[in-house]
Amino acid sequence: MLSCSLLFIALNNRNMNVTYLTMVDVTDVVPVESNDSVWHNIRSEFELDHQVQSARVQAEIRKLLAEPEKFNQILEAATPYIYYIYQQVQANGLPAEIALIPFIESEFNPKDRSHKGASGLWQLMSGTANELGVKVKSGYDGRRHIVSSTKAAMAYFKDLGRYFKNDWYLAMAAYNCGQGRVQSVQKRTGKNSFWQLPLPKETKYYVPKLLAVAAIISNPEKYGVRLPNVTNQPYFTEVKLKKSVNLTHVAKSTDLHVDTLNKLNPDYKAGMSLKDGFHTLLVPIHKAREISMKLKGIIAIPVVAKKQLKLITYDF
Repeated sequence: MLSCSLLFIALNNRNMNVTYLTMVDVTDVVPVESNDSVWHNIRSEFELDHQVQSARVQAEIRKLLAEPEKFNQILEAATPYIYYIYQQVQANGLPAEIALIPFIESEFNPKDRSHKGASGLWQLMSGTANELGVKVKSGYDGRRHIVSSTKAAMAYFKDLGRYFKNDWYLAMAAYNCGQGRVQSVQKRTGKNSFWQLPLPKETKYYVPKLLAVAAIISNPEKYGVRLPNVTNQPYFTEVKLKKSVNLTHVAKSTDLHVDTLNKLNPDYKAGMSLKDGFHTLLVPIHKAREISMKLKGIIAIPVVAKKQLKLITYDF
């Protein structure tokens, strides 16, 4: 069981000042899920029919349950990211099931790279990333940036949802194999149901697997699964950089394990932020104040009434 002190912080929208609220002890991951877990909140917002009576979904459920340790390892790998992802899904009015797409795409490994060249939590291709405004250049891959890639994926899903008139089975299929491919098959066959379309083999498994994951998370007791309890609070915040920093040096100076910073900042390929222009560093929220002070950031944080937690920015 991992425990830490969590710094609750909010952003004052009127004057854009960072505000300090309170310090409490929290548990990041415990064996038994609570009602305050992100997974509990996600499943309470599920919108889709998970088609659990479908033979294709049942087959995927059996595969997932055959490897319970791997299933939980993937969910635990999501711990630093899932709260932020879920908040973005909600903010964009998308079905909560979309928050599970990285389970299928990358197993919540932001450094994952497919044999086709897709990268990041959301497995964006470089062409798609470019169209969505995600930067990819020497020493830096924005497809691995947790915030940039998630916002891009949300925009992409919103577009797909609009095009397919909120048929999210088709939208998810299009995310996997391409909107043009789905359109072409629809036109050729005259059919509009995902379950009837002769789509690529990978896509035929893709949507049922996503629905299978959602089905298990929706009713873990039924399937004999214990979900890791990920506290329903932000794990990281964003620090704006005006100069290059070395992740190892930042970690050592703040008694933070470098692996933690690497998991949050996989976009910097060499463990070093870029020198040109303004960039950002994601840091655990309970370390944000210490890191900002170490790097000669804010001097004092005024105490204000508690407000809704948002992504915070520290400048230094």
